[in-house]
Amino acid sequence: MSEEETKVEKEDKKRLHVRYEWFDQFRGLLIIFLIISVVTWELSGNFLSLTTPIGPPLLNHGYKYFNGYPPIITIIDIGQQIFMFVMGFGAYLAFSSRREKKGSGAAWIHGLIRVGVLYILAFIDDGLLGGLLSSGSIPWDEVLWYGTFANLAIGTFAAYLATYLIPKSADKRIVLSLAIMIFHSLLYASGFFEYKGAAPFPDGPFVFPFNSFNHAAIAIAATCFSQWFKMDLSDPKVGFKRRILPVSTIAIALFYIVDWIQPAEHHDCTSSLALLAIGATGFLIAVFFSFELLNFKVPLLSEMGKNLLILFIFALVFSLLAQELVNNMRDFMLEFPIFPLLVLGVLPIAIEAGIAMLLAKWDIKIKI
Repeated sequence: MSEEETKVEKEDKKRLHVRYEWFDQFRGLLIIFLIISVVTWELSGNFLSLTTPIGPPLLNHGYKYFNGYPPIITIIDIGQQIFMFVMGFGAYLAFSSRREKKGSGAAWIHGLIRVGVLYILAFIDDGLLGGLLSSGSIPWDEVLWYGTFANLAIGTFAAYLATYLIPKSADKRIVLSLAIMIFHSLLYASGFFEYKGAAPFPDGPFVFPFNSFNHAAIAIAATCFSQWFKMDLSDPKVGFKRRILPVSTIAIALFYIVDWIQPAEHHDCTSSLALLAIGATGFLIAVFFSFELLNFKVPLLSEMGKNLLILFIFALVFSLLAQELVNNMRDFMLEFPIFPLLVLGVLPIAIEAGIAMLLAKWDIKIKI
């Protein structure tokens, strides 16, 4: 056995669960798309006001171009939901392995610390930076249930809770996920509640956390995919063939059907959007698993995927740079598109990749 193989074996013994490189590769691609999305957020135009967007429109939120009903949906509009799926997938692995080896108490302590850290990030990002320092007040709805980090916290907790209450049957948990989405659709169509997105219904008198509700459904679905992957420990392809690919196909089909009745909406995370995210992520993880079977790896993706959340936090800094450039240099960037391409399209990814390489070199994995 080589020195490198011995080192890998020792690292695996220290871990509570096996680390899958194909999954890190997928997470690495996700962080690249998240970097692009937070940068292009500030570069979007408005088709109705004839404000020309800077950068590729496909890689920005559709509602930034037309915030009507039904909204335009791009791949970036399911970015947060794919992120949620990834965290739910990992939450099952972390919670179940820790419970098996250290007990339920240790698993819950570890899980609640993660949820707490996400809420701290929600308070810093949405409460202080996005609220108090910019508008003079703290938007508690963003901090507690509507903002990105709040949704990740709620979804992660839902993944832990579902794994704890229904530990053995992923098939039962996927039914729970579907039931949550059906309930969401019924409440959404009732007109009794306040909507964040451009819903066709008038706002009702009650507040309901639509966005968080279906993020919980996505996270619970992800725990099922994670368990199905381990359906046959000797051959992971069994789980993909029997459950992951069929369920992903059904999710895409249901998305198509539901989207006719209740179109995908990013702000309220409608069930059609949630189904699209679940189906698309299922296919994507199958692609990266296939890459591993073919012994194909994309350089840098594994290193970036190992520190997904911390790189996402760093990416928010680049959104501030983009905002500053747009405020002062929009006309120049439109006239010379090579400038925003290099400064905002390439440089942030290159810097983040460099940070990821350094963290990998020093064997630092910041788990949040």
